[in-house]
Amino acid sequence: MASRGFTDSQIEAFMWIMRTNSATEAAEKMLITQPAISRLLKQLEQRLDFALFDRTNNRLIPTRRGKLFYDEVNKVYSGLSHLKSFADRLKQQTVGQVSIVSMPAFAVSLLPELAITIDECFPGLDIGLYSYRSNQIISDMAAQRFDFAITTDLTVDPRYQSFFYTIPSVCLIPSHHPLNNKQSIQLADFEGETLITGEPNDQIRSPLLQMLSESRITPQKIWTVSLNDIASQLVANGKGIAVLNGISAMTQLSGTIAKPLTVPVEYNIQVIFPLDKDMDDLTREVNHKLLGIVEDKISATQQWFYPA
Repeated sequence: MASRGFTDSQIEAFMWIMRTNSATEAAEKMLITQPAISRLLKQLEQRLDFALFDRTNNRLIPTRRGKLFYDEVNKVYSGLSHLKSFADRLKQQTVGQVSIVSMPAFAVSLLPELAITIDECFPGLDIGLYSYRSNQIISDMAAQRFDFAITTDLTVDPRYQSFFYTIPSVCLIPSHHPLNNKQSIQLADFEGETLITGEPNDQIRSPLLQMLSESRITPQKIWTVSLNDIASQLVANGKGIAVLNGISAMTQLSGTIAKPLTVPVEYNIQVIFPLDKDMDDLTREVNHKLLGIVEDKISATQQWFYPA
């Protein structure tokens, strides 16, 4: 570490004096002579242009500035100690990091499951979970800010790898609703209902509203929400019915029932990796495990709501 001409030895000498309250003991810790440690301390004070200790009866008493400086140096050294420990663990291949990001639709329904499974398969892995809007995810993945991403933005970019999937959509209704008696939900069932749907750019909203319009089916009213979690809460409280992607609907709240639709409303996603050349072996292994979990989840959703 070097700043304003500080050397590692000068800072180490200061730290040991503060910790031992003795230049003699500090010298023993550093395996140098007491005159040498006194010289290092004097050099550091000259660089700082203020005294770190008062010299009283052959004792070194920390000044106020000395105590404040020690607090800051100690923070830095704590961070460096963590970095060294982390580097040692990386060298032994006992730890790594993975950052996973998805659009908000999967923040609750999928991200925790991914993290839990990965933690079980790769103990000691540091995991970061993030939820951003789909268009932001694209730029962040191109800049290599994350290791694994799920987005509804289907933009292809040569700076990352793309995998595309279609998730079936389902209708979420209150458990006490009369539609609960039906095996599946038809377009006509939306007549006179409160429809809870996503924002105008939502993949499900536009085709659904178009199909309803073409079939001359008119909901009583339409509520627009930004998050599936909001839609689910509203449905659970009997405020309407919603059409969600099947993965989100699998994590149903108490008071809701998910039913298949008789008309297809596709929900398309893109899973993004860094390029192979930009991934180490551990990240590559983790990413393929994550991709397998996503694929299994989509398959399970298809079989649950739309068995062949």
